[in-house]
Parts: sequence; C-alpha cells; structure tokens
Amino acid sequence: MFSRCLNFRELRPRIAALPAQLRRSRVRSGASNRRRPNNAGKQLQAVVLTLGLLFILSVCVPVNAHHAVLRSNLEEMTVAADRVFLGKCVAINETDRMIAQGMMDVTDYTFQVEKVIKGNLPAVFTFTQLGHAAKPATGKGGELTSHGQVVTPGAFIHGMGQYVVGERMLLFLVPESKMGNLTHPVGLDQGAFHVTTLETGEQLVRNGINNLGLFTAPYTGGTLGRQQATTIFPEQDNPIQSAGPVVNADALTHKRGALPLTDFLQLVDQINQSHGGRPGAIGSARRG
Repeated sequence: MFSRCLNFRELRPRIAALPAQLRRSRVRSGASNRRRPNNAGKQLQAVVLTLGLLFILSVCVPVNAHHAVLRSNLEEMTVAADRVFLGKCVAINETDRMIAQGMMDVTDYTFQVEKVIKGNLPAVFTFTQLGHAAKPATGKGGELTSHGQVVTPGAFIHGMGQYVVGERMLLFLVPESKMGNLTHPVGLDQGAFHVTTLETGEQLVRNGINNLGLFTAPYTGGTLGRQQATTIFPEQDNPIQSAGPVVNADALTHKRGALPLTDFLQLVDQINQSHGGRPGAIGSARRG
C-alpha cells in the first residue's frame, strides 16, 4: 500500500516557483509554430518533465512515510535550522490562507518560549505550518485514518510535526518560505522533539522516529557535508566529539530512545557555536 505524503495542493507553490517561461510556455498554432518548431518543442518537453517530477515528489514510496524523508544527524539538523527553541504550545489555529494564488490549509501554532538555543525569538512565538493535524478517531466508521488518527484528504501531511496545547516541545525550524511565511521542523517530525518529565524529575526528549540516526546517520550533503563536520562523526565508535567538557557524550550516544534534555540542549548549543552561530536569545515580541 502506498501513502500520499504531499497532496496536490502542495504542487501549487512548487509550480508557482517555476521560471515564468516554463509556466507560460505552450505550443502555438499557425505560422509562428512552424517558424520555431524546435524551440516550442523544447519548452513543452521541459514543462512535461518538470510536472512529472513534481508528481513523483508528491507521492511517498513506503507506507511508513518517514522513509520518504532523508534521515539527518543532529549536527546537520542544527545547521539546517534557523531557529531552535524549547517551549510550550499554548494555542492552535487551523485555517486556510491564500498562498501561490490558491487557498491552502494551514495551521498557526503559538508557543510560550522557555529557552532559545539558536535564533532570536519573542517570549510568545507564532509560526505557520502547511496542513491540518490529524484528529482522534471516533470509531463510528467511514473515517480515513492513519495510525489511529482521522485525517482529512487534502489537508493532512503525513510525517509533519504535530503539537498539542500544553505540551512542551524542542523544535528545529527551517527558514520560512517566501510564499505564506510557512515553516516546519527539519526533516518533518525528525526536528520536533517531545519533552517528558519522569517521576524523578528527569526531563527527556524524543522525536517522531525515536531519535533514530541522531548520531549515526551519514551526512546528506544537502546542508552540511562530512568535511564541514565539527562535532558528530557517524562512522566512529564514539560519534560525538564535543568541543567542550560540558556535554556528557556517554549519556547521549549509549542510550536508546529518549535522551536527557539538559545534555541534549548543551550539545545543540555547542554545535551551533562551532559553526559560527550565536547563542539564541528571547527578544521583543513579534510574529514568526
């Protein structure tokens, strides 16, 4: 079985981003077409190939859509994100908005910011993601579900980070798009870490794929190559080579699943600064 992870509406901004000559090109009839057969044919071929590629990108290959997204290690995720922060979700607003000359389903998430590791954010920060979250299944039948949650065709994006009011999250957000100021976590739910507190008071973080590959996934080269690595070296037995004595590398690399929040934050901060980034800060109020 195959699962759509990107719906047709997502093709609109991609098509809108194509060069104008590709979007407008068409084979003209009459004398003008006979005079320039090669040029028109090449333009039409370019359009067909481009739209075909967009269609392929719009369909996930396996039923588990996490496999459709390249897995990134923590250093590459930190570099790819332009904002990394810890906070609590305080409001969710599902709506639709005019983006790329079409109405698209989007969700505004508002967070009470607790700590900023990268970037400069207000104490109350709102950002916008494409799509709407899944809802709990009622069991009445006739519902389209994914992992026990009701999804709406055309609005749900499988693998996208989801948040609940009152939940604390550590988020790695990509830079906002030029169309609609949209953002999302790096690697979809790979860059969205849920924070839990044990009875002992210890705080742990875990992302949507149980922290798989954070220290062992090879560099994809999309944002950061192996040659630019400063802290995480997946091919080594001890992949974390911390630049400072603060990070307890053993507590991170030799533990499966959820990881200690304090050590995790310290490591992300060191990675950011090792690549020339400034420490994050909470600044004046503004919308994300």
